[in-house]
Amino acid sequence: MSEVEIFKALADPTRLKILECIKDEEKCICEVIPYTGKSQPNVSLHLKVLKQADLVNERKDGTRIMLSIADKNIFKLIDLAKKFK
Repeated sequence: MSEVEIFKALADPTRLKILECIKDEEKCICEVIPYTGKSQPNVSLHLKVLKQADLVNERKDGTRIMLSIADKNIFKLIDLAKKFK
């Protein structure tokens, strides 16, 4: 994963909302979609970017797709970026 991919993944409010939703625990995508207020196809596109940047892990649990943070250190970067307002 390159820095460009990471910053690209963090450059969208919906993707940040997805990360915030799964920050503390693994969640089913069926819980993430309503949290974002976006459609399922829209969330799927955002998840693709997050996965390509290696920020999100995905696993199947029966018929459910579970999402988790790949490396919680990403929140240090997000918190640091918030200080640049």
